[in-house]
Amino acid sequence: MFNEQIISKPAIMFIAGEASGDSNAAETIKRLNGRVPVFGAGGPKMQAAGMELLLDLTQHAVVGLVEVLKNYGKFKRIFDDLLAEVGRRQPSVVVLVDFPGFNLRFAKAVKRRYPQTKIIYYISPQLWAWHASRAKQIERDVDLLLTIFPFEKAWYAERVPKLRVAFVGHPMAARNRQRDMRSQRTVLLMPGSREREVAKIWPVLASVVDKMPDVKFVAAAVDERTAAMIRHPRVKVEVGKAREMMRQATLAITASGTATMECAFAGCPMIVVYKVNWLTYLVGRALVTVKWLAMPNVIAGKSIVPEFIQHRASSSRVAVAARNLLQETGERQTMQRELAAVVASLGGSGSSERAAQLICGEI
Repeated sequence: MFNEQIISKPAIMFIAGEASGDSNAAETIKRLNGRVPVFGAGGPKMQAAGMELLLDLTQHAVVGLVEVLKNYGKFKRIFDDLLAEVGRRQPSVVVLVDFPGFNLRFAKAVKRRYPQTKIIYYISPQLWAWHASRAKQIERDVDLLLTIFPFEKAWYAERVPKLRVAFVGHPMAARNRQRDMRSQRTVLLMPGSREREVAKIWPVLASVVDKMPDVKFVAAAVDERTAAMIRHPRVKVEVGKAREMMRQATLAITASGTATMECAFAGCPMIVVYKVNWLTYLVGRALVTVKWLAMPNVIAGKSIVPEFIQHRASSSRVAVAARNLLQETGERQTMQRELAAVVASLGGSGSSERAAQLICGEI
């Protein structure tokens, strides 16, 4: 599938499967400063950072059990091609970035077929929220786990003490240094980074816009494909400007996921919406062991930002919550203070530098 260029050892292979992983991996690749050849599957930011991009895996991202099953054949072909690439190029290290549905299986396959190859997992799967039994698999298949939340190191130490774990800090800490320039009564809509996610969430957000004719709305899209799905006569859509828009908005209404932490680091109050296929939701509800989906709430151990999940994700409920937060009652300012406390608990900048140093140390 891929070109026949041979990269001499040592080399590093990266795999990231979503837009957030592409951003985080790119920052780490930059910090490697070209010290070692880097190739793999990911996205355009990793390529711009200097990685030889074999496949834009971010273009194939899906969310939910049903969607994964529908695309099983495609992911199996990608999986097999990338595994063969490990054998052909024989990298010293394979760095797997988040994307656990794919990457945990890839780690297992690499260790079975090429046991001399070291596996580094960057950004721990959220096993503390669901599927804690997978910690044993990580202990078996991963040589070094790099975590971005401080509580994760202790969580793994208690369950799998033989696993090497290093807390490197959160990669977003270095990104949001600009001064806030917030617009009055401007609501930022972020319906997600994957097409099926946008297809589920955007109709709810579009209906919220209809229910709030006196409020200015803008929307952030990760690429032109999702931007084409976000259509409303009163909503201006910007591509690739989410971070800047978070610093300007009075309030964000966002899909759950990485965007919630982006908002926290940007100091942007938010409402979280989660809506997936019903089978995916029912399976997930049976497995999830935490009270909240939004990471700021999980880290704080309490509800800081309102969450509207599945059947509760109605435009009427979301619109009421948005109006309450737009009023000058102090509720929005309280949320900002609590989000700032969450951010402070994650340490300062330098996450990508620390990750790069640890990766180089494994070569």
